Amino acid sequence: MINGFAISSRIRTLQKKIHRISSVTERLSYIIEESLDLFGASTGSLSIANPQEKVLTIVAAKGMDWEKKMAAKLPFSMGITGRAASLQEIVYVPNVLKDPTYVRLIDSVRSELAIPLVTRKETIGVLNLESDKVDFFKPEIIDAANLFASQLTIILLEERIASEAVAKHKVDEDPVEELLGYDPQILFLKNRIRQLAPMDIPVLILGEEGVGKRLVAKAIHYISSRKSKSFLSLDCAGLSSESLEKELFGRSGTREQADGGTVYLESIGNLQPELQAKLLEMISDRKTNESDSTLGQFRLIAGSNSDLLGDLQTNKFSMELYYKLAESPIRVPPIRDRRGDIPLLVQHFLWFYNRQYERSKTISAEGMKYLVTQSWLGNVSQLQKTIQYGVLVSKDQDLSPASFQADPIGNENGDKSIGSITNLSTGLTPGEDLSLNRAVEKLEAIWIQEAFVRGVTQEEASKLLGISRGALQYKIRNNPFLGN
Repeated sequence: MINGFAISSRIRTLQKKIHRISSVTERLSYIIEESLDLFGASTGSLSIANPQEKVLTIVAAKGMDWEKKMAAKLPFSMGITGRAASLQEIVYVPNVLKDPTYVRLIDSVRSELAIPLVTRKETIGVLNLESDKVDFFKPEIIDAANLFASQLTIILLEERIASEAVAKHKVDEDPVEELLGYDPQILFLKNRIRQLAPMDIPVLILGEEGVGKRLVAKAIHYISSRKSKSFLSLDCAGLSSESLEKELFGRSGTREQADGGTVYLESIGNLQPELQAKLLEMISDRKTNESDSTLGQFRLIAGSNSDLLGDLQTNKFSMELYYKLAESPIRVPPIRDRRGDIPLLVQHFLWFYNRQYERSKTISAEGMKYLVTQSWLGNVSQLQKTIQYGVLVSKDQDLSPASFQADPIGNENGDKSIGSITNLSTGLTPGEDLSLNRAVEKLEAIWIQEAFVRGVTQEEASKLLGISRGALQYKIRNNPFLGN
C-alpha cells in the first residue's frame, strides 16, 4: 500500500540520486521512471510549462516515440494534460476512449491521470500517469500521486530542474518543430525533412495553397549544412519572366546573393519553358556561362500547388526538370486531413497575436469546435488570418463562433462566413492585372481604412495594425488605393 511514509521515503531517495546526476536529461528520465514505478503506471510523461505562452512541453516520457515527444506542445486547457494545467486540479479519465478531448500520443493508453505541479503563483508543469487498463487508478492511488506531485514540485524548483529543462529546450529548439502538430502525417513529414536535409539535393514540395510549403523549405535549409548561409525565396507566379531570369541567372540577383545557401522557388509550375531549361542545366552541374566556373552555387528547393503531372502532358513543364526535382518529393497535407492539430494551431496563433497586439483574448469551447469543423480551403494561412482577425477586430474577449463571422471591412450586411474574413472578396475582385503586389496593396488599403474607423488617430491605427506610426505614414503616402 502506498502511504505518506512510502511517498516521503521515495522522494528522499529520488532527491539523493538526482544530486549524483549532472545531466538534466538524465535527471528528468530518472524522475519519470521512478514516478511510473511507484504508481504502477505503464506509460507517462513529465511536462514543463512556459507561463508566458501557456504551453506545456514534454521533457521526459516513457512509451512515446521521439517524434511525438518532440512535437507535443500542449496549450493550457487542451486535452487532459492541458485541462489539469489550466484548472490547477487533478484530472482523471478512467477511459480515454470515451473522452473527446483526449490527445492520442500513445495508442495503448486506456486510463490517464494528469496531476498539475503547482506553486502558489502558477502551474510549472504536469505529471501524467497512464495505464493500458481501464479505470486503473483508484482513489487511494490518486491521493498518493497528488502528495507525490506536491513534493516533486518542490524538488523541481529547489534543484532548478524545471528552469534547466526550459533552458535546454530553448537551446535544442529544432526548426522542424515550427511545423506544429502531432498528426501521423505531420510526424511523417518531419521525419522526411530530417532525412532529406543533409543530402544536399534538389527537393520538390507539393501541397495546396497555404499548407506551409515555404516553412518546410526553411526547415530543410536550417538543419542542413548550408544553415549558416542565406535562405532566399522567389515567387514564380508573382514575378515576370524577365525578373525571374535576372534573379536566377544574373550576376547580381538572388543566385549570387544566396551563394552557398538555399533558394526556394515558389509556384515553380509558372516558370516559363526557356527558364526551365536553364534551371535544369544549372542543377545538372553543366556550365551556365562562358567561363569555367558556375555562379553562386546554391541548393534548389521548389514548391508547387499541384503535382505538375497535367503540365507534363501538355508540355508546359519540362519532364526532365520534373523528374530531377521529383527524385525527392515532399507532400504537405491539407489542414482538413489533420483536424486534430487545429486546436494546437489555434492556441499558438492566439498567443502570438495576443502578444503582438497587447491583448489577452481567449477562445471558448464553442469557438474552438467551430474552427475545427470548418473546411479551411486556404489551410493554415487562412486559419492564421482568421485568428488574427478575432484578436485584432472582434470586440469579444472570449472568442466564440460569432467572433469570426463579422464582415472584415466593416459592412454591417457583409457575407457572414469565414471565407469572407480571409478572402476579402469585396474590393479584391481580380481584374486584368493579376499582380500579387497590387493585390497586397488593395488588402493593405482596406485594413488601413478600417484601422482609422476603429482607431481614429494615426497612433491608434498603427497600434491596431501592429506597425509603427512611421511605417503607417509611409504606406499612406505610397499606397495607390488610398487616394493620395
